[in-house]
Amino acid sequence: RAAAILAMSASIAMMAGCASEAAPAVDAAAYRAELAAICVASNAEQSAIADPLDQAGVASFARSVADVLTRQAEAARALRSPDDLDDDHRAFVQNTADQAAAWTSLAVIPSSDAEQFGALQTTILELTLGRDDLATEMDILACRVAPA
Repeated sequence: RAAAILAMSASIAMMAGCASEAAPAVDAAAYRAELAAICVASNAEQSAIADPLDQAGVASFARSVADVLTRQAEAARALRSPDDLDDDHRAFVQNTADQAAAWTSLAVIPSSDAEQFGALQTTILELTLGRDDLATEMDILACRVAPA
């Protein structure tokens, strides 16, 4: 009896697999436009954050930037990417999330720890440059921080 149930389950699974259709291809131009819109909105949010005047301001600034980047990563993660951009898309999302984490860490570093503060600044710069490279490769220049 167990063999009959297993055979029936396998046959149902095969029929379900045959009946399902592949997801439609993602339009590359639409994807690029959606991700660019996310970046433009995030850039506007970041531009509105007041520059820090003291150490407490640095912590607040860093937390605010981290929040913007976290929302950007989540919004980008929700997009479906074209197959040829899928790896770059995942790298872009991960890089953005990593930047958010670095900014969060920067917010809690004491001002007296210049070495760790400097190391985090270097990490953020490297991540930003890497993301700019990804945005260029993906042809989504609105997602670059530095002008192309």
